[in-house]
Amino acid sequence: MSIKVLEQQIVTGCKAGKAKFQQMLYEMYYGKMLSVCLRYAKDREEAKDILQEGYIKVFSSIHNFKGDGSLEGWVRRIMVN
Repeated sequence: MSIKVLEQQIVTGCKAGKAKFQQMLYEMYYGKMLSVCLRYAKDREEAKDILQEGYIKVFSSIHNFKGDGSLEGWVRRIMVN
């Protein structure tokens, strides 16, 4: 299964509000997004707080993801903002 197909399944599951797919999305990008958050935080704990808030925003805004670009890039943009 390609990463693009997996991403599509995850997005569809997240749009349906299924916790299993939200967990998959969280785990898929946790490390990369924590690294992004560490750039903007004063310490690791603050970075984890930023990450948590970011994922809340990701899950509440997932219906806005159109699939034009990469899912990772979309999630990263939310974390940065």
